[in-house]
Amino acid sequence: MKSNSKSGSRFAGAALTALLAVPVLLAACSAKTGDAPAKQVLRIPFGSEQTFQSQYGDYFAVKFPDIQVEIIPTEGLRGPGKNYTEEYEKLIREQKPDLLVIYSIDYDKWASKGLLLDLEPFARKSKFDLDSFTPSALAQLKSNTEGKLFGLAPELTSYALYYNKDLFDKYGVPYPTNEMSWEDTMKLARRFPVDPDPAKRIYGIHEKYSTPFDFVNDIASTENAAYLSPDRKKMTLDSDVWKKAFRQVIEGFKSGNLYYYYKDGKRVNYGPEETKQMDLFSSGKAAMMISGTEQMFRMKQWGENGLNWDIVTVPVDPANPEYTRYFNVSPIYSIAANAQNAETAWKVVQYFNSEEAARVNQKTSDVLSTRTAFAKTKDGRSLEPFYTLKRRSLENSSYAVMPSSFYGTFETFVIRVIDDAVKNRLTVDEALRTLQTEGQALLDKAWAEEAAKTK
Repeated sequence: MKSNSKSGSRFAGAALTALLAVPVLLAACSAKTGDAPAKQVLRIPFGSEQTFQSQYGDYFAVKFPDIQVEIIPTEGLRGPGKNYTEEYEKLIREQKPDLLVIYSIDYDKWASKGLLLDLEPFARKSKFDLDSFTPSALAQLKSNTEGKLFGLAPELTSYALYYNKDLFDKYGVPYPTNEMSWEDTMKLARRFPVDPDPAKRIYGIHEKYSTPFDFVNDIASTENAAYLSPDRKKMTLDSDVWKKAFRQVIEGFKSGNLYYYYKDGKRVNYGPEETKQMDLFSSGKAAMMISGTEQMFRMKQWGENGLNWDIVTVPVDPANPEYTRYFNVSPIYSIAANAQNAETAWKVVQYFNSEEAARVNQKTSDVLSTRTAFAKTKDGRSLEPFYTLKRRSLENSSYAVMPSSFYGTFETFVIRVIDDAVKNRLTVDEALRTLQTEGQALLDKAWAEEAAKTK
């Protein structure tokens, strides 16, 4: 689960801009005379009082001077033998907070358990226009069993397939289109010739900063495949979806059509130079790549403005072409069902999701807004492919619940096995059998260690 710090710091930065942008507000606040009215109380679960003040303190002092924030510390909810989600849920039930700043995996659970308030009655009462939000964002927030709006999110993350139009034109390859499958995307990638000289080679598609297993996982999970069973006790890499994904990636590495940079299965540590070198798309060495708006920022930062590129939607599952795993709203502002100060909490939820806050945030960051008015263009480029698809449920995600020690060990093991297949020490079928059997042994060991720690 993501932490509060990243999104919180973005809003803290926006707060400083707001401090400079609203002198009239400050003047109005300082002009008050007479007895100060009693402050409204707002109880918020957050890492610590210090963390909250560093990220939100200035903002609340300016925009909500009449609200007294009481922090319910959450930093003690993690640790050996503790389940963070269960501990947080217990906190909601017992300590009755007002405002929750949460992420989708917990939002989905707590919405289904009746722990959150429906925000539509608040919106109607305050005449807050929900139609100003993008349909894809609202669709995710209402994807619970009741179809109700239990939270609002001011921003989202989404990815698109970037492609270099000049390279496609040079080699006579048709441009990619919206809602292609991974199979069709890889077919396009294979149409670029493999130059014998790696320094001159053009790679069909490149996933920067990803491990070889990340690449395989991206392809397979597009069809909602997970490498662990729903109870996280069994490896499931012996399915046809995984076999196809592993074969596509390994054969691409072996042919030189996909860039392979894991020497002897070792991870690459990214410093400033490695970060730039591994962005093959920006340097014109890769015809396609998948990224968010961060890629636009990087190309501008590195002076690659002359690149002739465009974007379409990421590859999709042909059986569910309207959905993607690359879309997610975050953070989500919700009100606890047992909140004692729900109206006060709504004031904060409403502002963080307002047009004013979106305008400030767009000037201070490269995130995508959930508001339709800010979802059209960026630097003259259409943002439509980022908003076209809806979020696919992540309930089958292998990351949801697993022994804490498992993934790091398993990832190292997978990278080594893929390396054996790329170097022809194993066939693809042998690699998959090894991953299934030895991966299961690693999983069993991790669960046994987890049980011992709990005892």
